[in-house]
Amino acid sequence: MMSQGNDEINAKSDLRRVMRARLKNLTEPTLRAWSAQLVRHLQNRQDLWAKPGTIALFGGLRSEPDLVSTFLPWLREKGWRVCFFKVCDTGLLPVEVKDLSDLQRGSMNVWEPLGTEVLPLSSLDVILVPALAYALTDGARLGRGGGFYDRLLSRSDVRARLIGIAFQIQLMPEVPAEAHDIRVPDLVTELG
Repeated sequence: MMSQGNDEINAKSDLRRVMRARLKNLTEPTLRAWSAQLVRHLQNRQDLWAKPGTIALFGGLRSEPDLVSTFLPWLREKGWRVCFFKVCDTGLLPVEVKDLSDLQRGSMNVWEPLGTEVLPLSSLDVILVPALAYALTDGARLGRGGGFYDRLLSRSDVRARLIGIAFQIQLMPEVPAEAHDIRVPDLVTELG
């Protein structure tokens, strides 16, 4: 008989497989259109952008929304300080970027900053959080399996507002979650 913990791990693995297949089948034009719509919805969130601060973005994987092409320059024009996370061992470290030339593909093929000056986590006002799936009920998130964001977001010095970013096909009624999994109830997709 399997323990409850093993059942959750198997459920997560199964959902990861389903979501990866779903995202892999999306065409480039669909991904571009959905990314543009998602960015427009983000830009319209006046509750987020009224007062400039520091925001952490993510990106680089084919199946993720493009937050670099138009959103990064828009934020900079609004006076926001933008950072991306550098992968360091099993952790994520925020480093400021000004434009695409400050980014490179890291070991996991995600965008990582070229700079080395790490910002304090407590200085972040907003963190856009990626996932393979989000639960509509409580914002439970299914990451890619490395635990990087769960470790980051559970730190006591993270005080930022968390905004889940995903495409509508990544939203599920429920997502298997364990006690250590971080929930992100504020979600933005290409539909709003």
